[in-house]
Amino acid sequence: MQTPLTLVTLLLKKVPSFPVEAESINPENVTGKDVEEIKSLPLWCGNAQEVVGDYFDVEIELDHENSEQPAQLVLKGDLSRFKRLGQAMGAGEMIVWGSVGFHAGALMRGGTLEIKGNAGDWLGAHMEDGLIKVEGSAGDFVGAAYRGKNKGMTGGTILITGNAGQMLGARMRRGLIAIGGDCGDMPGFGMLAGTVLVRGRAGIRAGAKMVRGTVILLQPQVLLPTFYYNCTCRLTTWSLMYKHLNQAGFFLPAPYQDLLFRRYSGDANEGGRGEILICHCS
Repeated sequence: MQTPLTLVTLLLKKVPSFPVEAESINPENVTGKDVEEIKSLPLWCGNAQEVVGDYFDVEIELDHENSEQPAQLVLKGDLSRFKRLGQAMGAGEMIVWGSVGFHAGALMRGGTLEIKGNAGDWLGAHMEDGLIKVEGSAGDFVGAAYRGKNKGMTGGTILITGNAGQMLGARMRRGLIAIGGDCGDMPGFGMLAGTVLVRGRAGIRAGAKMVRGTVILLQPQVLLPTFYYNCTCRLTTWSLMYKHLNQAGFFLPAPYQDLLFRRYSGDANEGGRGEILICHCS
């Protein structure tokens, strides 16, 4: 049996009056630090610089044999006013028992961020690698590019059990985003590559301005006229994705393992090299 890693737990003791910039809270920043050092990590609340200890009690279960490995970081409480949790993390595991604010996991380079609640807008924006799992729902712009940028998520996986907002995966370059519920308008907007899967109903204008990539819709959908029908078929790649998703904890019922898809190419205004796959329900 593998020896467990050092466990660092942050227990919310006070809800902030204003949103807090909390990008300093990630597994790498707490690894190798004692309680007082972790409490002194900087936060910003409005224009005032504060520290982790102003809002959290800190507990450490030390594992000397694995002190060089990134600690497992656990946060408990309603953290919906804490922004940028896990931003740019490159390794380790971070578990949040509660909801989180905007930009969680943005610029993430590796490791695992697990959110046992809801997430705000810009979840996983510009993510490069790693895994984000959300047991609740997420806001707008999941895995998307920030305004003024032409390339969003470039790798990694985002799995959301519930719903997501609009512009899901906008301008994503690589990676996988899977939504268990519904999503808002324009999923896959401006996609350059990668895969977006929506099990529930999607909003209007799916795949608008997509250049390449794949949008998979498991419910009926009316597409833009710039998408044209190719064929109805079974896909070997789908059976592989089905297995991958279930192994990652994104469970689809057994009947979903063998599906027929209607394949559409588009957006014709952008060269028609992208694809939308819609489950064929006969």
